[in-house]
Amino acid sequence: MDKQQLLGELATKIQAGELTTAEVMQTIGLDSTINTEEDETTSRLSTVLYFIGGGVVFLGMIFLIGQEWAAFSKPMKIFVTLGSGLAAFVVGVLLTNQRQLGALGPAFFLISALLIPFGLLVAYDQFGVDVDAIIVMIQINGILFAAYLAAYLLMRENILLTFALIFGSWLFMACMDYMVRGVATLDHWRFFSYTILLVGLTYMLMAYSFANTKRAVLSGWLYSFGVIGFLSAALALGGWKPSQNIFWEAIYPGLVFAIIFLSTHLKSKSLLIFGSLALGVYLTKITAQYFSDSIGWASSLVLIGFMLMGVAYLAMRLNRRYVS
Repeated sequence: MDKQQLLGELATKIQAGELTTAEVMQTIGLDSTINTEEDETTSRLSTVLYFIGGGVVFLGMIFLIGQEWAAFSKPMKIFVTLGSGLAAFVVGVLLTNQRQLGALGPAFFLISALLIPFGLLVAYDQFGVDVDAIIVMIQINGILFAAYLAAYLLMRENILLTFALIFGSWLFMACMDYMVRGVATLDHWRFFSYTILLVGLTYMLMAYSFANTKRAVLSGWLYSFGVIGFLSAALALGGWKPSQNIFWEAIYPGLVFAIIFLSTHLKSKSLLIFGSLALGVYLTKITAQYFSDSIGWASSLVLIGFMLMGVAYLAMRLNRRYVS
């Protein structure tokens, strides 16, 4: 039986109702592929809507609480803030294994992560503790970091690890601030820049370690925030004329090109995009800082524009050849 005869017989059976188009597609494997793509698209859309809904719920609760705040007693203020956050966390735990509900459980974890810090601040304030004290920030972030890290170790949900990283980062920076607070001889801005530099580097190392694991979905985000923090802090350490730091200005291009090289090796669009943007920002900074007086501001803008177009072309070529 040749191809035309086979197709004709197939068309006859479909018209006679002996076969359906869906059965034919399923037999040759097209139906499952289409359904998988549709399911992935629907799942992503529902996840985004779940998290948007969680954020809207948080805002609505804050507005409702704010409207009745003056009428609440001290215990009631703690209950409606901290209690609501803890309740959202419990609901998230109960919904964690309900896969048919999609990201509904993580959405409740989002609500809890927004409400519980606010509730802890309210609790400290109602007990007469100065919430502006750095030690209070350390305690609150320490509690939240320990709680979400423990929850992640028990349930292995990426959303819990995300919040553990957020609160852990705040805890680290608060501790660093506490250690140097009151040291008059220290340049606190530079110290803060070094802290961000270290946090950004840690994020990138974690992103690399998460690749090809169940936590790989976090790698892109960690690469993005890590490279932004790392390169922004390094740029800030370079300073501005006449108080510039020659060392950091000299090594910054090397750091940027190292990030761009790593993006091709690791197939990371996040490193490529933000590394290219950092290179453009650096070229703009150096041109405005050292050449605007000699060649004029208008000429500097023309030069900057051409350099940025060159950076964009370089990023496009690297993306097509090594990353995509």
